[in-house]
Amino acid sequence: MKVMKRNILHVVPHEKKGWRINMPEKGDKIFATKKEAVKEAISIARTSQPSQLVIHGRDGKIQEERTYGRDPYPPRG
Repeated sequence: MKVMKRNILHVVPHEKKGWRINMPEKGDKIFATKKEAVKEAISIARTSQPSQLVIHGRDGKIQEERTYGRDPYPPRG
């Protein structure tokens, strides 16, 4: 069975300009608001499945995680 690599995106505060989507292999996208960044990150995650979206708060702590598509790393049950 071939295991596909999961794309991981992080929505994090930007140092100067609001919020950014951190995409390690594709670079960053900057947005004025968190809402705009999350909306775009969801769209990217849905079109590049399997993906994981990690949403951080202003303090940098993880607030939410979402997985799109078949998770190549399911937990053992």
